[in-house]
Amino acid sequence: MCSIYIGFCEEEKLHVIKQYCLSNRITKVYLFYPEDYQLDLNIQSIEVEKVRYSDIIMYKTFYHLIETIDKNSLLVFNECMRTQNRNDLTYNCAHHYCNQTSHKIVFEYFPFIDQPDDFMILLNFINKSKYKGKSFDYQFLHDEQVYIKPVKLQLTVITVSIPDKEKQLYIEKKEYMFKNLGKANPDTIPRRLHIFAGNLKKSTLDPEQLYVARNSRFGLSNIVSYTDAEPNQYYIVIDFPHRRIDFNDFLKKTGMQIVYFVSTGLKVDQYYINEFEAWNNRLRAFYGKANLC
Repeated sequence: MCSIYIGFCEEEKLHVIKQYCLSNRITKVYLFYPEDYQLDLNIQSIEVEKVRYSDIIMYKTFYHLIETIDKNSLLVFNECMRTQNRNDLTYNCAHHYCNQTSHKIVFEYFPFIDQPDDFMILLNFINKSKYKGKSFDYQFLHDEQVYIKPVKLQLTVITVSIPDKEKQLYIEKKEYMFKNLGKANPDTIPRRLHIFAGNLKKSTLDPEQLYVARNSRFGLSNIVSYTDAEPNQYYIVIDFPHRRIDFNDFLKKTGMQIVYFVSTGLKVDQYYINEFEAWNNRLRAFYGKANLC
């Protein structure tokens, strides 16, 4: 009665929902979605109530849904894995709604945010009492109805040359940051150095190409921030966002599967290359092991 779909496009999602409603005598659909992930869902003779992810924890939403969701309701969670914290308040509220009906469909573009154990968040939507406190096991993919369409990603690095004087500026910047770190989080250093390295790439960029950067600091029409990236558009990456979920959202929105990244060859760019490749290897391993279930 409950299913998880990984890697499905909007058209496929709509088809799944409509077929489920026809096969299970659903009287109402509740669609839960974050900003930018609302489905254009209209089903003849079946009411659809749309609930933004940010509203899930609101008192007026909570009590309304507890009163109205019944055994003939279908809950659809569309791209609702927004944090790796399985005990997040929004998730906990959603679990109360899930207890009201046995009809649940979960859609997610990637099977996890950063680590395979994140998949337990999706399983908790299906059956929180069954999976509470458990770590991820690939056997769970066999135990539940899980349908996976792998998103195969490839990173292509475009290495550009920067003058020696700019390399020296980078070294001086790094030394200054370490010297003045104090009690600050050391993780702030690669974040700031990555932006600094991104600035050094400006003169190497092609004005005929579209680029994406961590923020809108360049002030050029062909360079956008991640939040301003357009759906189904292709961009070359100047610097990666710090949060993994922000880049995941970017890949969902654009549909990009080949990622071109401009690298100075500096260590901080290599650090982010390694971080992406490590994540992508975990993703590939998940898809490979899932096929064996």
